[in-house]
Amino acid sequence: MAIVSDKPDYIPGDLESVKYQSRSEPYRQSIQKMKELGFTFEDLIQGFPAFSGHMTLIRFLSLYELYKRTLGLSGHVAEVGVYKGAASILFAKLVQIFEPNALTQVHGFDWFQGMTPGDDDHNLIESSYQEPEARLRALIECQQLDPILKIHSLDVTREIDDFFVSHPHLRFKLIFLDCGTYAVTRKALEAFWPRLAIGGILILDQYNFELAPGETRAVQDVLPFARVETLPFGWMPTGFIVKSAP
Repeated sequence: MAIVSDKPDYIPGDLESVKYQSRSEPYRQSIQKMKELGFTFEDLIQGFPAFSGHMTLIRFLSLYELYKRTLGLSGHVAEVGVYKGAASILFAKLVQIFEPNALTQVHGFDWFQGMTPGDDDHNLIESSYQEPEARLRALIECQQLDPILKIHSLDVTREIDDFFVSHPHLRFKLIFLDCGTYAVTRKALEAFWPRLAIGGILILDQYNFELAPGETRAVQDVLPFARVETLPFGWMPTGFIVKSAP
């Protein structure tokens, strides 16, 4: 969920989604001032911490921290709800750095048609969070990440079972659910949880968050006794579950 956006992808609520509202406008002003300073695209790429807001950095540090905890486990990395690819590409580059000789890959799942809100997803906007698949694939390929990062264009609610029939060996050590709605989250939990290694981590982007109540309900329905933890310095993702032995 973006905290700063020119085009809103959701309708703000009155609880968690507005906790940091006071930070949004000052950061918008900072962005505008930075645009006027004449930095090049290369400056932005090479010096991104100088331009990114600290909330954005927190998000990626959280993903890095959770990935780092899975090093030494056998399995791949998965993201359900890839959008523009920021998390999946980050994971692919972390695999490049920390597992240069391993067979670990990153598998990103998205249908590239944006959100389809359910009955309880009143704050989500139809077709929001939509990214052209071709542009994402081109972004991956131009960085020569396609041997590591595999994008699977499919509807998780209807096609994930067939995908795993075709790829029965796939097991994961890290799974990031960033899908938001009840239907997709529930099906993803049912399909991916049995394939998560013991000691592996399931990351929940919007658990206990008013804009995506379906995610919380899906976790309660599928994993009612799971211990949902959070990183004390993080904001989103809002929770994670370490899979323990039965």
